Amino acid sequence: MIDNSEDLKDKALACKPGLRSKFVNITIGDEEYGFRISGIGAKAVKLEKYVKYDDIIEAVSSGNDNGLEAMIKKIIEDYEEDEE
Repeated sequence: MIDNSEDLKDKALACKPGLRSKFVNITIGDEEYGFRISGIGAKAVKLEKYVKYDDIIEAVSSGNDNGLEAMIKKIIEDYEEDEE
């Protein structure tokens, strides 16, 4: 078992091509969402998921107010450009 970040990074970089096609499921609220491992770098692992606008509205309209879709909708609704 790997127990330090340096060895974990070395293993990830050595397995980079295979890892980039893997998915990880993460529970957010009451739902489980699949994220693709889209990047393996020297400092971090990048997870990626596309969430369609129609899916956001459908999920929130059906009462899913604590899932990923609701979080994204709130971020978009609350965003304001920085004034310079």
